[in-house]
Amino acid sequence: MINSIIKKEWLKLRFYFLGMLFIIVASLGHFGFNLDFEFSTIEPESMMWYKFAHLEDKPYFYLSYLFLSLGSFVSVAQFLPERIQDRIKIMAHLPLNMRDSLFYHLFIGIGFVSFLCAILAISLLLILVQYYPDIIIQTAFKDTVAYSFASVVLYVGLSSVIIEKKPIVVFIKFIIITLFVIAFLKNQFTIEDTIWLLFLAFIPFVALDSFYSIKQQRLSSIFFKASGVFVILALFYGGYIDYKENYKKEFNKYYMFYSNIAKDFVYQKNFGDHQFEYGIKDKKTFDRTTYESYLPFVYWRNLDIQGKLPLNIDGVKFDKKTIKNSRLGFSYNPNMLKKLEVELYPLLNPQKNKGMIKFPEEMFSITNKGAFIYDYDNGIVDTLTAQLNTKLETNDFIYPALHIWGKPTNMKPYDKGYLVLDSKNQLFNIKRKNNQIEVNKVNYPENLDLAYIKISENKQKLLSGYAIDKNSNFYFLTWDFEFIKLPLPEFDYKSMKLKLISNPLNYLLRYDDDEDYFAVVFTKKDIKYSNQKLEKTRSIKLH
Repeated sequence: MINSIIKKEWLKLRFYFLGMLFIIVASLGHFGFNLDFEFSTIEPESMMWYKFAHLEDKPYFYLSYLFLSLGSFVSVAQFLPERIQDRIKIMAHLPLNMRDSLFYHLFIGIGFVSFLCAILAISLLLILVQYYPDIIIQTAFKDTVAYSFASVVLYVGLSSVIIEKKPIVVFIKFIIITLFVIAFLKNQFTIEDTIWLLFLAFIPFVALDSFYSIKQQRLSSIFFKASGVFVILALFYGGYIDYKENYKKEFNKYYMFYSNIAKDFVYQKNFGDHQFEYGIKDKKTFDRTTYESYLPFVYWRNLDIQGKLPLNIDGVKFDKKTIKNSRLGFSYNPNMLKKLEVELYPLLNPQKNKGMIKFPEEMFSITNKGAFIYDYDNGIVDTLTAQLNTKLETNDFIYPALHIWGKPTNMKPYDKGYLVLDSKNQLFNIKRKNNQIEVNKVNYPENLDLAYIKISENKQKLLSGYAIDKNSNFYFLTWDFEFIKLPLPEFDYKSMKLKLISNPLNYLLRYDDDEDYFAVVFTKKDIKYSNQKLEKTRSIKLH
């Protein structure tokens, strides 16, 4: 009987199968042509690797819809003609029980989908391997497995929709499979996504329930019904979380600054629809003109146009150049804690006789097997790889790297390289200049469990960035990577975003969780030396 079913389905699907093969070949030809064009028109080619690793620009992502289309096409070709001509009943009257009859047909369809997806995935990887290093190919392989999985699930789910007899149930099942596609299909897949295997185990029984509807029957299992309710709620919840994390419009209720004129914090409260309130907490409110007059370092351009520069504050004059050169901004939000899917970093190589930093041809990664340096022409560059590993091992670096922090772009005035945390929580500075790789160990406070470091090179050369530990303590990093701890009341790095604003006199740090808003100000002379304890701070909290 199974051989007869296979033969019947092959005769029904063979021309659709050949058509889908043609679509795969045409799509891959178009993809390969475009990819070759992109690599041939960009210099250096490593910028394409950078876009993949740091901008999450995967050139093949649009082909995920082709994977999904394969599952949809096979489902429609296999079951829609039977549904239109009311031949689904024939499947129910084969000399098999209904469950075996349906599952045999589904297994055959899954075989077709899997074969087509395998052809598409293998061909895609063979194209990519001509342009990308192995560390990216591994991610591409994982993605094609995920796309193929989604195609199989969509095939079974769409088959259940086609077979289903009652229109209202058709709609419900269509919503379920649509929510699955929305929730599952994304730019990055992690180990946590293996939980979707439970959905793959559940969806065939949705199809079986549809098949039973032909005879006015239903799956009566309480477990199936409870699972259905749970799956629907989980899909809606997952969609809500995805929207909240990726699509929710940011709204700042307060903007707070420290005024060196009023010697207090001033705020702008946002009510929406361009309605604002300006004031000093628990003291007074005022109009926008007064608000701007309290913040000359923020609105200095207006003062420049009005010819009111230089400023005189407490007997000290501040001209346009002083104000402009003092400006500096760092930012943080919890999304920055997310590690790169492909940890591949540009190995910048500034030259002492050149004013601009050129984007490098080489990129590096550090795994549990060691450090590797890649370029487009050679793949792994053996000489540079050996040089980097030798310097790391000389400094007692223990593989793998737990974190690699840095500013991986050449659009900056200087390059401080990367701060790398090894598996023993030792911190190292890795950089390259004048064609020489340098590795130096960085000392930092004992018993400090680092959560995040931001490096942001700037012309002031006073601060190189900041660090945050897992107890939500915040540190300035001096230009030589000394740690200066700053007291930030109630700061929680897992839920709060933060912004640093600099003027000639102060560093202002604002942070909030969309409910409570905080601002803390430090005078620059107070944090000039890293060994000074900063216990007294001026701060404000608004809700």
